Amino acid sequence: MALPKLDAPRYEMKIPSTQEKVIYRPYLVKEEKILMIAMESQDEKHMVRAIKDVISACTEGAVNVDSLAMFDLEYVFTQLRSKSAGETTKVSLKCEHCETPNDVIVDLSEIKVVGIDKDKHKIKLNDDFVLMMKYPTVNQLVNTESSKKSDVDKMFDLLAEVIDSLHTADEVFDMKEQSKDEVKDFIESLNSEQFAKIRQFIEESPTAQISASFDCTNCKEHNDIEVQGLGNFFA
Repeated sequence: MALPKLDAPRYEMKIPSTQEKVIYRPYLVKEEKILMIAMESQDEKHMVRAIKDVISACTEGAVNVDSLAMFDLEYVFTQLRSKSAGETTKVSLKCEHCETPNDVIVDLSEIKVVGIDKDKHKIKLNDDFVLMMKYPTVNQLVNTESSKKSDVDKMFDLLAEVIDSLHTADEVFDMKEQSKDEVKDFIESLNSEQFAKIRQFIEESPTAQISASFDCTNCKEHNDIEVQGLGNFFA
């Protein structure tokens, strides 16, 4: 006779960028094992792949993990982590006054995404041309960062990925239908002011963060810090 399996509870959350409601369950031991192996590797690509696999399993494929922005991935995974292994975790944070590392307990359930502004997706280049932008996906960010290209080439590669379409008074040009070289040539044809607007869209992308407060063990000064970064949420 086969052993019975325990039913996992179900919870609901919203994907920050789309506000789509998703039902999910906590991750199980078999999935926690995947995360532990990835964490031991200290390889960002491996860690991201493990997180994507766990999210897909815990949402039963309802989330298209390849289309998630980094802040979506961090938010969704942290919600999973809080329901699976406890709502708090210990992170090491440097004091803003003396830079001494401090062990701080943060509440994962308090994670929030800041900086989402739909108006930023529309960039007016001039009276004739408007760009519609999209946030880079996790895959695009990781692949760009791990590339052996120069920092300048990495930046242009990423900028080419985040332009969704070009609008004129008469036409709409879907960038997915253009070659990468054509998109890069278009970017290189912009003036400095126009180019800066596209860079600003990337630089001001939303972030997933958790507020942390502590008194430094060394200098006793009080700190209020917004914790960000995949490594912290992965812990």
